[in-house]
Amino acid sequence: MNLRPYQQEDVEFLSKLNRGACFNEQRTGKTPTILSVIDKRQFIKPVIICPKSAVPVWKTEQKTWLPNMPFTVVDGSRKQKEQLIKSWTTGSLIISFDSFKETAVSQGFISEILAGRPDILIVDEAHRIQNRKTATAKAIFKTTKIPVRFALTGTPVVSRTFKIWSILHWLYPEYFRGYWKFIHEYFYTDSIYTPQGRIITQEGEIRPEKAEKLWEILAQFSTQRKRADVMPWLPQKDRISIILEPTAAQVKYLEELERYFETEHISVPNILTRLIRYRQICLDPTLLDLKGESPKTQWILDYITDYPDEKILIFSKFSKYLNKLYHTLWQHNYNCLLIDGSVNTETREQTRQSFQKGDMNILLLQIDAAREALTLDEATTEIFTDKYPPVGYLDQAEDRFVATTEDKADKPHKIYELQLEGTYDEVIYSLCAKRADELEFINNFKEMMKHAT
Repeated sequence: MNLRPYQQEDVEFLSKLNRGACFNEQRTGKTPTILSVIDKRQFIKPVIICPKSAVPVWKTEQKTWLPNMPFTVVDGSRKQKEQLIKSWTTGSLIISFDSFKETAVSQGFISEILAGRPDILIVDEAHRIQNRKTATAKAIFKTTKIPVRFALTGTPVVSRTFKIWSILHWLYPEYFRGYWKFIHEYFYTDSIYTPQGRIITQEGEIRPEKAEKLWEILAQFSTQRKRADVMPWLPQKDRISIILEPTAAQVKYLEELERYFETEHISVPNILTRLIRYRQICLDPTLLDLKGESPKTQWILDYITDYPDEKILIFSKFSKYLNKLYHTLWQHNYNCLLIDGSVNTETREQTRQSFQKGDMNILLLQIDAAREALTLDEATTEIFTDKYPPVGYLDQAEDRFVATTEDKADKPHKIYELQLEGTYDEVIYSLCAKRADELEFINNFKEMMKHAT
């Protein structure tokens, strides 16, 4: 195996840093790049923190790119994990975020790992620390004594631009120590008055006059490759909005929720709960034990009937809907597979392989559970039954079927987005588009720097 020319350039650049980031877009080969940095710098005790679903990926990639380096996977019971870390003397240590972090019900292994004196720390899918108040972020922030640290993610920010602070703070706490100092320097803020008379400051959009300064800072320590630049043969995604007419029952339920905060036996205590019920009714009223049909499910059945040979990924934020759709498809004699949050790592990989081999042509995917560490490039079509921010997670989900080798470049890359006309569906899709434009300030900063100069 050989690195691509752009990966070799990135290895040279990152090898000169003790703290840096690989912000290359999904599917461009961040893992081989950073493993080659480890090899070039001759590190002997790397720690790799990654999503649990990505642990098998790191094992496979290390066998390919660092075949002579042993690795230890931290897994099993609490006692087994502790023993694995204590016995780790050389080679890489691969551990999931869930095992590493400390919560009210989970102790984590931060101090034990630091006691092992790792010489480099890799945080994969580093956007997972974007919320500085989470247990995951707080755990990662405690690792700054490790001298060499690298963040890997194709989407540095997945919800709001200002959340890039977490990565900056972790890599360079001496320069980005105070959160609100950073916010006030680079972003607008809004003052919100609560009913109790308190004033709450909220983060806003980036100050245009500060954008270039922030871009220059990011450019000093990060790479950012886009698939379109390094894979010119790659076709554009063919995005198609499918506007469906809601049923009379759906219109009734939605209007009553809007007007009265209740419909039939459904009563919602607040706006957030009402929004969730909106989305479920737009998907399928029977999810809430309401009567009525689902235009989205019917469209999916019609599409599969019309195109029985296509390899299709169907996404939703709601596992309950996917499970219902799974049984509906089987009832119509359409074989399919399902990956949601209840699927363990081993079954997930077996399911992925079955789809890639062509055992079944339809795979149902819960967006949050399937947006990372899944290569499904045999698929030609994606169907989103619903969308909801963070938009970075949606982008990751979309990228599951993108070709990364030229021999698959000619396959279709169709994305269907199902929306109910005149409902909150359309508002959500517009919101996602607006947020995607905002995130470009960070997730595509190098390209924006070119246009700014």
